[in-house]
Amino acid sequence: MKKLIALLAFIAFSITLPAQKLLTPEEFLGYELGDRFTRHHRVVEYFNHVADLMPNVKVMQYGETYEHRPLVYAILTSPENFNHLEEIRTENLRRAWTQENTNRNKHAIVWLSYNVHGNEANSMEASMKRYMNWLTRII
Repeated sequence: MKKLIALLAFIAFSITLPAQKLLTPEEFLGYELGDRFTRHHRVVEYFNHVADLMPNVKVMQYGETYEHRPLVYAILTSPENFNHLEEIRTENLRRAWTQENTNRNKHAIVWLSYNVHGNEANSMEASMKRYMNWLTRII
C-alpha cells in the first residue's frame, strides 16, 4: 500500500511540475554571451537543452576531438520537414552528384560551421546566438 501511495504521489507531483522553459543562451549560462569564454561542455549542454525541449531540433555526435570532447551538429527545421529528414538529405545528395534539377525537393540545406580553431573563443558564443535566432524563425 505504501508503494502505491508513493507512486500516486510521484505521479501527482510530476503532473503539477511546470513544463521546462526554453532558455536563451544568456539564461542558460548565467552571463551575457561574450562576457567570458564558454567552455565546450557548456555549449554542448546548451544545444542539448534546446534539443530536449524542441521536437524539431536534433543534436547528433559525428566524432570527437583529440581530447575526447564530442563533436556535434544540430539539425533545425520546421516540424513538417523534420519528419522527412532522410528524404531531404538523399534528394540533396542526388541533385549534388547528378546536377539534375528536379522540382521534387526544394529544400535548402544550410551548414553553419563554428570554431574551426580551438583559440577562436567568440565563435562558440556566436554558434549559440545563431542557433537561437534560427530556432525562433522556424518555430
